[in-house]
Amino acid sequence: MKRLFSSAGILLLIMLNVIAAKPAVVWAAPTPQLEQPSAPVDSSKAPIDVVILLDDSGSMATCWPWPQDRAPFNPPCGAPSPNAPSDPAELRYSAARLLLQLADAEDRVAVVRFDSDAEGVGELGTLQTVGSQENRTRLIQSLQPPNNYLVRGYTRMDLGLDQAAALLNDARQTGRGQYVLLLTDGEPSTQGVQSEQRARITEQLQQLQADDVFVMPVVLCNPSAGCADDFLSEQFPEESVLRATNAQDLLRVFTGILAAIKPDRAVNTGRDGAGALQLTTRDPQGVQQLAYVTPRGGLLSVRRDGAPILPERVLEDPNIDVNSVIGEQLAAGAWSANTIDLSGFTLVQAESYPFLLNPPPSIAGSPASVRYYPAGSRPLILAKGVGPAADEPIFYNGNTQMQPFGRDDLRALVPSQAPDTVRLQLGDDQSPLQLVRTYRLEPRADLPRLEIFSPTAGDGGITDDGHLVVQAGFGGGAVTSPAGTLYITDESDDAQGGGQLVYQATLTCAERVCQDSGFVPQDGRSYQLTVVAEGNADGIRYGDWAQTDVALAPAVYLRGLPTQLDLAQMPAEGWPVELASSTLEEIGALEATLDLRNADGETVSSVTVDFNEEVPEEGALATNLLVQGLDTLRPGDYSGELTLAATDPAGRPIDVTIRPGVTLPVSLNVPRPLARLDSQSADFGAVQFDTSPNFRLAQEVLVPVSFAGDPFPITARMADGNCANLAIVTGEVQRRGSQLFLPLSLSSSEAVPPGTCRGMITLAGPDEDHDVVPGSMNWQMRVDAVEWALVGADLDFGDLQDAGSQVEGTLLIRFNGKTPFVVRLQDVTAGGTAADGAVQLADAELEMEPVEVTWEPNEAGIYEVPVVLRARTEIPGDQLRGTYYAGNLGVQIAGLDEVAAAGFSLRSPSIAQRYVLPVLMPIYGLPQLICTGPLTLLLLLVLVSRWRGRGINEEEYEEAAMAAVMQMQTPESAEAQAARAAASPFVAAAPPSPDVVWGTSEWGSPWAAEGKARQSNGNGNLRAEDAGPDPWGSSWQ
Repeated sequence: MKRLFSSAGILLLIMLNVIAAKPAVVWAAPTPQLEQPSAPVDSSKAPIDVVILLDDSGSMATCWPWPQDRAPFNPPCGAPSPNAPSDPAELRYSAARLLLQLADAEDRVAVVRFDSDAEGVGELGTLQTVGSQENRTRLIQSLQPPNNYLVRGYTRMDLGLDQAAALLNDARQTGRGQYVLLLTDGEPSTQGVQSEQRARITEQLQQLQADDVFVMPVVLCNPSAGCADDFLSEQFPEESVLRATNAQDLLRVFTGILAAIKPDRAVNTGRDGAGALQLTTRDPQGVQQLAYVTPRGGLLSVRRDGAPILPERVLEDPNIDVNSVIGEQLAAGAWSANTIDLSGFTLVQAESYPFLLNPPPSIAGSPASVRYYPAGSRPLILAKGVGPAADEPIFYNGNTQMQPFGRDDLRALVPSQAPDTVRLQLGDDQSPLQLVRTYRLEPRADLPRLEIFSPTAGDGGITDDGHLVVQAGFGGGAVTSPAGTLYITDESDDAQGGGQLVYQATLTCAERVCQDSGFVPQDGRSYQLTVVAEGNADGIRYGDWAQTDVALAPAVYLRGLPTQLDLAQMPAEGWPVELASSTLEEIGALEATLDLRNADGETVSSVTVDFNEEVPEEGALATNLLVQGLDTLRPGDYSGELTLAATDPAGRPIDVTIRPGVTLPVSLNVPRPLARLDSQSADFGAVQFDTSPNFRLAQEVLVPVSFAGDPFPITARMADGNCANLAIVTGEVQRRGSQLFLPLSLSSSEAVPPGTCRGMITLAGPDEDHDVVPGSMNWQMRVDAVEWALVGADLDFGDLQDAGSQVEGTLLIRFNGKTPFVVRLQDVTAGGTAADGAVQLADAELEMEPVEVTWEPNEAGIYEVPVVLRARTEIPGDQLRGTYYAGNLGVQIAGLDEVAAAGFSLRSPSIAQRYVLPVLMPIYGLPQLICTGPLTLLLLLVLVSRWRGRGINEEEYEEAAMAAVMQMQTPESAEAQAARAAASPFVAAAPPSPDVVWGTSEWGSPWAAEGKARQSNGNGNLRAEDAGPDPWGSSWQ
């Protein structure tokens, strides 16, 4: 059972600093030359999960064994319970609070107590992140011991382990180490059969180990009964069981456990002659915190270089104080702290510390776990410094300085004897503060040894291209998850050798074998190979190392050729190679010849290699090895040999080792050039028919194509099609981005009518050695018809009669094609009625010139097309009434078959319509009629009145009118009126005759007595000389 678990005994070694120094064999110090992988990962700073199991059985706080007839009692103890309690002051809870206070903020902690049962304590019943100081204080305050021990008589360790395993399993995260701190003061006990619990605990510990949980047992010794550690000593190696001699000692043990888990922590108990805690710090040590742990009120003062320092009290506990110094106060210097007794100690947290990389910890991520290696061998100790002091020397067991190894601050050492403890110190400090870490190593006879399988004495492991194949593995047993690193040093006896590191690489591992082939050794030099590896054997992680030597004979070498000479992979300019020599013999040249044969065994003479280079005496010659004539080969498989031969300066053959070899096999597969089209059809899309007589198809489509080999020309031939005068040709392959495309161009020699053209083309390469897949392809092309229509009302052309005369109108056409287009007259039909009967008009009488439309349509998308209708001959018509014609113009767009009828009308006018109405209509049409109508009516009235008033003497009319007016204006007196009324009765007088009034009677005017008599001219009219002035002359003359 002692071999089941990694040991925690190293914790006591760290605290007590009791390590014996042993002599060692110092590792050679190489000089780095090449790039390398990173060193083994230091996971010591990763956050952790810790479950603290506290024994709360009755023996911890009461006198025992308990009396059978009454409750347990407290000291002083006597019969029937003579044994004093192990922890009456409950310092185990103080120790748990201390560990929680000193943990990192990212760590997670849980506390479970067990007795007759098991339960979580306070808020730490589950894993809790420590977090800030405020959260840390809250968690600490929840850690309270029980106050009733009557029900806590037994020690059910198995129940506590159950809860711990469940908590860790539920919270497991990659990169977090998991720990169980198990504290007890006795053996497992229960009501019933004890062996059952013990067997269960054994199973639980085995499962925790399988889950990579590191269990650290702590036994609290009883002041009366001593240390009850028999059971735990059976489960763990003897040195792994920590023993606290009293409850006060638990504080140091718990702090030491944290320091073992956290490599940046160290417990310091060193005191000066006056009993004060003392240490001296340096800047490279990177001290981050000094935590003074003392009994409550036990810290008296803290000084640095004699000056007082005020620490901060960070833990409130009934039993202990923790005072911390952090921040700017942590300057380098000599520190001292006075305490009331010698039980206090200092926990130092520093950035710098040494770290052991090999052998690896048996539990990954748990640096405190034991390091295993196969028995019968001495382990290779690999260590490194961490932090600001990483470059400082590392001392093994206090007195042997480890030497640099590799190129990442590694230090290496092979002890002269197989150790069981390794004590590493970073820096050469002779007094505290000393950056010391102690690790426990354990050899095991059941672990397989690491062996190097290649190179060996019989097989140098050199490949044809000069690479060194290194293979290593664990020779026997089932080893899983191997990992390893290869270190190669040059041991040649010159300035470049002497143990300098020339190569380092992480091995590639599969099952139990790890290998690497990245190193190319030089001829004539000697090397030492060191392999450091680790693996898991039966669940135990361990490490081992192995060495071997390699020496190469002098040779002429041609470096740079691939392992397999596949001529198809040769660069266009040939393989770049380096020609050099490691022999002292004078060499002239290295010549290469090629014998290449086809599948029938026939030598291909057209393929040659031109390589004959002088071998340099020093250094290397960079050149190219080019095989020529490969482009002349037909498809097929070829094989042959490339032969290398060395000659002396006189050109004679010499016997010398040639690397990678004298005869190198070559191969070549010339595949049939293949073009694979990523389409089964070619769709040239659609184009609208163009009415232009020059309309031709010119469409292109790009078909994705890929080539096996170099691109080659592809031709297309029309195999079938439903449209005449079409041709499809291919163009040069085009690259757009990472894709290649084959252009297919479709063209026509004549105009193609609307419709869908489809067919098939066949595709082929330049000759029979080239394949095109698919070999044929369907294609199609659509020519969309042009749509058009006449819109609007019929055309009224007005009057048209004489031959050669013309009239104009506007056709409204909706047309979705492209401009220009031509509108022309296809036919004309019209009819009318003349004096001789019905008359028909046709193409012989009327014509319309074609109109080319080049302008844009109006906003409604309609073309306004002006047309001219011309009379070929005189249009027949009725000369008295005129003849009205109505009919249709057959309008067609040139290039289209459709004819649309446009209604129209015209008139062959009569004489009046042709000569009179054109004159009158402008005058008496609206709106002129508003003015010309009244004027014309007035003119007619004047003409009529003049005609009726012919022969009238207007002067007499005027005189008579004046006399009548004057007579009417003379008033008649009342007497005269009365006399006249009395004289005769009233008789209505007849109105005077117009002739009398106007003096147009033949006998003259009644006013003639007043002047000269007016003479008539005999026809009823006055003579002109008698007429006198014209009373209307001012208005009408």
